[in-house]
Amino acid sequence: MNITWYGQACFKIEAKIKNDEVTIVTYPFDPDKTGLKLPRTITADIVLKNGEDVKYPILTKDGGKPFTIASPGEYEVKGIFIYAIPLPKHGDKSEHIFWIEAEEVVLVHPGPLDHLPGEAELQKIEGLDVLFTPVGGDGVLDDKKAAELASELEPRIVIPMLYKLPDLKGKSASAEPFLKAVGRKSEPLPKLKMTRKDLPSDEMRVVVLEKT
Repeated sequence: MNITWYGQACFKIEAKIKNDEVTIVTYPFDPDKTGLKLPRTITADIVLKNGEDVKYPILTKDGGKPFTIASPGEYEVKGIFIYAIPLPKHGDKSEHIFWIEAEEVVLVHPGPLDHLPGEAELQKIEGLDVLFTPVGGDGVLDDKKAAELASELEPRIVIPMLYKLPDLKGKSASAEPFLKAVGRKSEPLPKLKMTRKDLPSDEMRVVVLEKT
């Protein structure tokens, strides 16, 4: 499995399912609104997002439309199991948490989460392996709340997202306060390559990815 970061909550997850490579893209964003650039083209078999309408074209390798999941439910697409778990409405925002099962690894992506999930939601995502979490504040979880979420869920790997980058509009903090809060150091990687056997068994690992 390969994981690449495009900035914000947008990742590309490439998984090998039998003899087929399946690509998931999470939360594509509008470059004009964020100030961040995206590659000229992104291909995906599956797109995970909230209800926000983002005018950025993502196509399958053969030029078709990817399978898009933007509402709660249980899905099986190309051998990958995805559960979109609804969160109680918080203010005017309606969000959900994505539970993804691929290559015997469970990944949880909560999107632009701005508050800690309740006990009922946390119980539904126990037993995860990889957690993507906002850490930069400014409308999403800050370093302290993100550290609390990681401590509660005890994932094997945590991948920070939604934090300050050059050219990013807004007032997000960097990832450093989160790293200090969880007592970890991490040299940025261009891509995370892993299999089930690569997951740490003794302590949580934090992986900071470079923006592609």
